Amino acid sequence: MSAAQLYRLGQNYCAIHNYEEAQRCLTEAVIRGSSGAARLLRDVAMQFFRFRDYERAEGCFQVLADRGSAESCLYLGFMCRDGKGRQRDARMAFDYFNEAYERGDMRGAFQAGMLLLPDAWRYDDVKEAAIEWLKIASEADIAKASRHIGLLLCDNVPEHNAEALQWFLKAIRQGDVRSMVYASDLYLNGVGVQENVKVALELLHRAAEAGDSKACSILGDLYASGTYVEKDRAQAKKYYAKAQDE
Repeated sequence: MSAAQLYRLGQNYCAIHNYEEAQRCLTEAVIRGSSGAARLLRDVAMQFFRFRDYERAEGCFQVLADRGSAESCLYLGFMCRDGKGRQRDARMAFDYFNEAYERGDMRGAFQAGMLLLPDAWRYDDVKEAAIEWLKIASEADIAKASRHIGLLLCDNVPEHNAEALQWFLKAIRQGDVRSMVYASDLYLNGVGVQENVKVALELLHRAAEAGDSKACSILGDLYASGTYVEKDRAQAKKYYAKAQDE
């Protein structure tokens, strides 16, 4: 049976939701060089992944990764990191994330940096490595990368906190709502920047309006205690309720 025939058969199996047979046909078609089958096998892999059939998902992703799919490397990394269908293996997860990055998926750089975070809080050399990976992701407009660089830089050194604020502000420009909360904290306490309650409150209100539960909780506390704002139990109650809803 030709690659084209196997591809069509795989399509037919997908149409009737027989993904196991679809996987068999499409895998063979991919091995024989069908790009259309590769795209469809990716969809089948995602179906298996969503339904937690990790063994079959891994089989699909591995076939695609062996043929250059950066996204498949990323998902294989997730499975190693989280122990989905296999033992957790952080080292192998890192290798897959690195491979995804090398093949052009900047999410691989972000996930590599995130994988280093637990040790980055304890060891300076790991922190430096994590920040370098996250900077690559930040340059690709991954807002959470900018936020986590900011968090890693927050310490008792004023220059570091000033740099952290710039990363939070970059994350905000990239669309990250939670970074508004972290930036507001620096402005409220005058850490790494001159104290500016007005800017801090503006950021908190913007984050709360965007649905950030942490911002809502903080505003609830401020209105309940009358700190930085006029004491207002109704406003406090509103923000506490909104924090619970988010």
